[in-house]
Amino acid sequence: MKEILKKVRKLEIKIQKMVDSTFAGEYQSAFKGQGLEFDEVRPYRYGDDIRSIDWNVTAKTGQVYIKEFKEEREQTLFVLFDVSGSGDFGPAEENKRLIGMELASVLSFSALKNNDKIGLATFSDQIEKYYKPYKGRKHILKIVRGVLTHQNKSEKTDINLALDFIKHTLRKRSILIIISDFLDEGYEKSLIQISQKHELILIRLFHPNEVFQVGTGTIPVIDIETNHQRWLNAGDVGYRRQLNESFDKIDENLHQLCKRNRIDYISVNTKEDYIPELEKFFKQRNHRHRYK
Repeated sequence: MKEILKKVRKLEIKIQKMVDSTFAGEYQSAFKGQGLEFDEVRPYRYGDDIRSIDWNVTAKTGQVYIKEFKEEREQTLFVLFDVSGSGDFGPAEENKRLIGMELASVLSFSALKNNDKIGLATFSDQIEKYYKPYKGRKHILKIVRGVLTHQNKSEKTDINLALDFIKHTLRKRSILIIISDFLDEGYEKSLIQISQKHELILIRLFHPNEVFQVGTGTIPVIDIETNHQRWLNAGDVGYRRQLNESFDKIDENLHQLCKRNRIDYISVNTKEDYIPELEKFFKQRNHRHRYK
C-alpha cells in the first residue's frame, strides 16, 4: 500500500504542476457553463428585452419587473476509460494505460479547479469500476488510487456495452470523455446517440509499434486481449502494409465520424508528449465556442 501511495503522490505532483501551469485556465475557457439559471428579478429599465418580463411579479406589485439569469457554472465531467488488455501495449513510460490514466487525471484536476463534478468508469467487456460524479480533491485521489490498484476481471473490449452503461447512468447533460484505443467494432450508432445528449470528446491512444515495422522470418504474435497466439511472417511486406493500413483506417474512420456528428476528436501517440495535443485542443475549442 505504501508503494501505491507513493505512486499516487508522484503522479499527483506531476499532474498538478501541469494543471497549474497550463491547463486550468485553458479548461475553464474551453468548457463554459452549459446554460443559464435564474438569478433574481429587478425593476424594468429602458432598453430591457420585454421577453424577460416576469409577469407574475409585475401583476402582484403593479411595477414591471425583469427576470435576470446567470451562466450555469456547475458542470459534470465524466471519463469513460478503456482498461482492456490492449492498453498494456508499450514500454513503461509509453504504456497506453498509463498515458490514458495521466490524461484522465489532468482533465479531472482541471475540472476540480473549475469546481466541476468528476466521475469515471473503467471498462473492458464489462464495467470494471464506477465512480459516481462528485466534487473535491479527495474524490479525485480516490479515483486515481482506484485506477492504479485495479486488477481487471477481463482483458477483452466492448465499447458498445460501456456506451449503454452511460445511457442508463449519466442522466444530466455532461462533458463525456472517452479514452480508448478504439480497437473494437459495432459501437458507432451508440456513439452518435450519446453525442446528441452529451458533450462528447474522444481521445484515441495508439503506439506506433503496435504494428511491427522490422524483423524477418516467422514470429509468434500474441493477442493481449484473447491470449491467442499465431505465427506471422514479419518479412511479408504486403502483410505489414495491410496491418498499417488497417490501423490508419481506424483513425480515419473515427475522425470522419466525429466530423460528421460534431464530436471532438484527439489522437494521442503515446510515444510522444501529449501536452501539445491537449493545448491545441483546448485552444481550438475555445476559439470555436467564442465565435459560434
